[in-house]
Amino acid sequence: MKKILINTFALIGFVTFILLACSVDDIDSSDNNNNNSETVSNNYGKYQVASTGYTNRIVVLNTETGVMVTYYSGNTSSGSWSASTSAVTFTH
Repeated sequence: MKKILINTFALIGFVTFILLACSVDDIDSSDNNNNNSETVSNNYGKYQVASTGYTNRIVVLNTETGVMVTYYSGNTSSGSWSASTSAVTFTH
């Protein structure tokens, strides 16, 4: 009798595991439909900003056009940034 009880609970646990695994797959596939049109159709992620290591100087890359411009701030209290006179364009 003890062996039958243990095997019954083992079977119930195995069936529960399979049902839970299948239900998680269904939830994941309905949420993840690989619809990337929102990311492609808007301007999110259009710019990448990096520090140059110099004080009050940053580099901004426009990922859509490939143009990289260096900006500098001469007066930190005013909070205004000016673009440098030269820009670099990356083609690929």
